[in-house]
Amino acid sequence: MISLSEDERDALQEIMNISMGQAANAMARLIQTKVTLSVPAIRTMTPQDFQAMIHGMSNSWFARQSFLGTLRGEVITSLQKEGCEAIAELMDFELPLDPSTTEELVLEVTNILSAACLQGFTSQLELSAQLAMPAFYYPEKTPQDADWSSILLMDVDFRIEQMQFDARVLIGLSEGSTSQLLIPIRALLES
Repeated sequence: MISLSEDERDALQEIMNISMGQAANAMARLIQTKVTLSVPAIRTMTPQDFQAMIHGMSNSWFARQSFLGTLRGEVITSLQKEGCEAIAELMDFELPLDPSTTEELVLEVTNILSAACLQGFTSQLELSAQLAMPAFYYPEKTPQDADWSSILLMDVDFRIEQMQFDARVLIGLSEGSTSQLLIPIRALLES
């Protein structure tokens, strides 16, 4: 299991807070509406715990985006089904949403949030990660990735309160990437 000291967790949380703030600003500019976000939660978990958490979010649409580079992992974005039409209207999608348009909306929101989160995160730490294109994701139909023995999860909620819309961005790093991530964080803590 991945192990972080309290100082490493705090530093990572602050870096994620800045990155997620950039993602919230990108989304707010697109829809011209205030977007609030939670304090990022940083935790380690097993792949089984991760799957249980995802399966517990049954009222959501999901997309996943893998990334490769100095860091390797996956961004999973969930959009709460309730409120999707309201965000779609702000983004000039035709209503009512059909399955194809819903998928397009989920992928577009995922791309905006994932790219801003990961870009902000990696640039602060001078690391590299290239995002693949997002894909619609059905957790109940997809087996767990076998190459993740443990996961460092960075989790934040984005909320647009006036329309009851919630999106959640989960960034999972594989175990090998966590050691790469901790190099610049430990250097920051020592300076």
